[in-house]
Amino acid sequence: MTSTYATNGVPADHDHASTADHSHVERLTFLDFFAGAGLVRLGLEPSWSCVWANDIDSRKQQIYEAHFGSENFVLGDVAGIRTDSLPAGADMAWASFPCQDLSLAGWRKGMRAERSGTYWEFWRLMRDSLYEGDRPPLIVIENVVGMLYGKNFPILCESLADLGMQFGPLVIDARQFLPQSRPRVFVVAVDSRVDCSLLVNEEVTEAPWFTKAAKSAHTRFPATLRDSWRWWKLPEPSSTISPVEDIIEGNPTSVQWHEPKETKRLLAMMTDVNSRKTERAIERGRSVGFIYKRIRQGVQRAEVRFDGVAGCLRTPQGGSSRQIVLAVDEGTVRSRLLSPREAARLMGVPDSFWLPSRYNDAYRAIGDGVAVPVVRWLSDQLLVNLARLCRDSRVDTRAKDQGDLVRTGSAVGRLLRRSP
Repeated sequence: MTSTYATNGVPADHDHASTADHSHVERLTFLDFFAGAGLVRLGLEPSWSCVWANDIDSRKQQIYEAHFGSENFVLGDVAGIRTDSLPAGADMAWASFPCQDLSLAGWRKGMRAERSGTYWEFWRLMRDSLYEGDRPPLIVIENVVGMLYGKNFPILCESLADLGMQFGPLVIDARQFLPQSRPRVFVVAVDSRVDCSLLVNEEVTEAPWFTKAAKSAHTRFPATLRDSWRWWKLPEPSSTISPVEDIIEGNPTSVQWHEPKETKRLLAMMTDVNSRKTERAIERGRSVGFIYKRIRQGVQRAEVRFDGVAGCLRTPQGGSSRQIVLAVDEGTVRSRLLSPREAARLMGVPDSFWLPSRYNDAYRAIGDGVAVPVVRWLSDQLLVNLARLCRDSRVDTRAKDQGDLVRTGSAVGRLLRRSP
């Protein structure tokens, strides 16, 4: 397994670089909330310029600043941020708030749980910015698909409507760009006074990002809230995806191959179905698979896939085990942990991106991030166009009367209206 990554860290046959023409165009600006190690910024540049970023984790800050510098990064709890510390005039606010309490692995504790409750601190800043006439006209919320279920999603969308926004969710799976199964929800919200009709489907289509869960959520919304829902218009991605074998290191330095005894133990933990998958891989001669340990009917099992796609990268905080590489080569079966560099490659991060030597710090920073080519594609195909519409619109999206847009009679407005 020899990587075909070029010296700049991008696979030789899979350049994630943006295809948009950025020449002679003023760069758009954005605020990066819950910025982590900076993967959103990697995806948005060069179309966008980050003017402010925040995260509470000092270990992620170290990675972020190693790549982007410390000028615009603010370390600390978002609850301690005030609007007077935010740069004025940003075109977009991006928020990838902590997902553990919304994911299936986090047992669906919901947005009221402490970590996902940080969303409301972000919302507070957007609300106060709205009253002060400087709410960014474009907001993107990114999270796990579990956000679409139950009562959480209508509440989140109602909170965006209360900010005077029209909104629409897109479920985009990283496997359309990378050999990793990683579906995520991107809620794209725009100032409700901006005419976005050219970028909206009149009716829901069969596009892959309008999933059954998204359509079901739409039907549960009250009519007043559905009026603000937009089915964003996007083309089908046409990316060339690198083979997963090109991402896996034959001789990794940050992790060690398991002893044969440990590999045999993993194989013994498989059900008959998973054992047959491994046997077929051995018959093919050379394959790379991925294992997750899961509890099934009270018994820990090793579940493997050999479909050329890695499972979704998760961190231990989300309630999941680490992903294990199972390499088959001419009858020999070896196993080991996925390395942080391999995890980064599965997120579209170039090899030039610095990672700390401590395994947990590097893996967690990458596993908590957003797939870079997904962000870049979404930006090129929708976000840049929406931001330009906001800039060119005859509607003054920064007028001092923006506070009138807030629906103070709504449930969110009643619960979280601004104190006098």
